[in-house]
Amino acid sequence: MKQLGSFSRLAGVAALCALVANLSLAAAETGKAEIKGIKGSVTVDGQAAKVGDSISPGQQIATGAGSQLNLFLGDNGPTLIVDANASLSFDELSFDKSGAEPVINTKINVKAGKVAGYVKKTSSQSKYIVQTPTTTAAIRGTKYQVTEDGVVAVWEGVVSVTFRGNTYDVSAGQKFDPAVGAVVANDLPIPSFSQASSTATSALGGAVIITPTRPNPGSSETQPGQ
Repeated sequence: MKQLGSFSRLAGVAALCALVANLSLAAAETGKAEIKGIKGSVTVDGQAAKVGDSISPGQQIATGAGSQLNLFLGDNGPTLIVDANASLSFDELSFDKSGAEPVINTKINVKAGKVAGYVKKTSSQSKYIVQTPTTTAAIRGTKYQVTEDGVVAVWEGVVSVTFRGNTYDVSAGQKFDPAVGAVVANDLPIPSFSQASSTATSALGGAVIITPTRPNPGSSETQPGQ
């Protein structure tokens, strides 16, 4: 009888754990990336994309030569700019606001090309990862740019970069250069996330043009440069 009672208690604990796990899964919601601006040729799963479309985790995004894509990720961003000749997907876009602090998880898999993002500060349990063939960049509350060859540039906040088993902290004004395997000064122009967002939401009735430019003297922000 004592053994039976112990078994019943264990079964009860297991059932409670399963219930908590199910509630946690139910609380987590899947995010999406909304297309706010397009320049040139952009496809999602091989089909031509247009402003207003939503992209879900697992879908394959590709931009053509001279093209650019501006995405609004909501809680998972808010902003991501995809440059020309890029190939990427969202491995994860999720958010859970049921707890004391929201848990927001974002994972971007960049196979080719370059992306730049503006990420709001999130809770310590949240994760924002940009994966390339050579590096893994863990980002929180910052403005950054990541290229397919693993260059990670930072203008605000800190990005933790993993490269060949080593981890490097890249702060504002720095970039990680995999060619030398070190953190160096960031000499790249900062992408103008605010200008790209406002341009993309203008009522043009068609594809939105986001034109990259070089920085002006004395200006703190510019459009994405090469």
